Amino acid sequence: MKYIFELNHPKHYYQFKYVMQSLRKQGHEIKVLARDKDVLLDVLKEEGVDYTIFGKHNKSMSAKIFGTFALVRNYIAIVRQYQPDIIVSKGSLYGTLTAKLMGKKSVIFPDSEVVKVTNNFVVPLCTKVVTPQSFQLDFGEKHCRINGLFEDCYLSPQAFQPNPEIIEKYELKRPYAIIRFVGWFANHDVGNNGFTLEEKIKLVETIAKNMTVYISSEKPLPEPLSQYKLNTPASLIHDVLSYADLYVGDSQTMAAESALLGTPSIRSNSFVGPNDMSNFKILESKYGLLRNIAKPQDAIDLAAEWSAHSQKNDWKNKQKDYYTQVGDINANIVSLLTNI
Repeated sequence: MKYIFELNHPKHYYQFKYVMQSLRKQGHEIKVLARDKDVLLDVLKEEGVDYTIFGKHNKSMSAKIFGTFALVRNYIAIVRQYQPDIIVSKGSLYGTLTAKLMGKKSVIFPDSEVVKVTNNFVVPLCTKVVTPQSFQLDFGEKHCRINGLFEDCYLSPQAFQPNPEIIEKYELKRPYAIIRFVGWFANHDVGNNGFTLEEKIKLVETIAKNMTVYISSEKPLPEPLSQYKLNTPASLIHDVLSYADLYVGDSQTMAAESALLGTPSIRSNSFVGPNDMSNFKILESKYGLLRNIAKPQDAIDLAAEWSAHSQKNDWKNKQKDYYTQVGDINANIVSLLTNI
């Protein structure tokens, strides 16, 4: 069979990386489509992935709306030439719409219940929806649920072993904390927010009393924080997170990744609350791997406590317990994709 895998974020590549490898080993053909967004293209280049760009990421809402037509036009041209059997994406309107127009099958893998574009527009267009078991919405007969979280696709011990050589090679000073600030310009970020500049500075100054601080940021760092910029290659971020002694940020993706890598993790943004996404809730309530905190000052206070008294050993034990309960998610996804 012939597959298109559409990538719009570094996480999408990591999630599908081993699935694509397994499909190729079984003799299937894979074409990777990528959008020029964040550090995705850097990651693909560093990993030696052959890809085709189908468009760029637009930050303003008006540009997103008008840019959709150009993206779909490009997509249709690629599909017409390649003739895939199935288009796979995280939850792409472009891929599912193109598949519908071209008479192709499409499979999406959402794990955030709050993304209205996915729920209202993408799901009705697609052939199959695949989510974790904990996903709180029900999409009917086309909905398939699998054990574990999608981050397990690339962070489970079977898929990932951190490289200790990065500590010396990139002169990372331990103990260290990784802080992640996102840009808040994605479609699903509209109306939400994370740390203010004042809170960012306070967070960094608080942790820096006990640990070396490295910041990963979607937007350029302001002058007071520029000295803390993390300068390792984007493709090595999971190695960096694995050896960190603390993670704090307003990111969604990196919070879950850090937790599953056995790093004490604190997530703080306006999504946190009763209507928060199920994957973050279950990481906290069932497995104790993540703390979700709505108020930035409360997150800063907990960061002060954890940076002064390491929780790393406790988290590594929780990580082991978690992965004894989760099967081989990549094998399950491959089986699903080859039997649609």
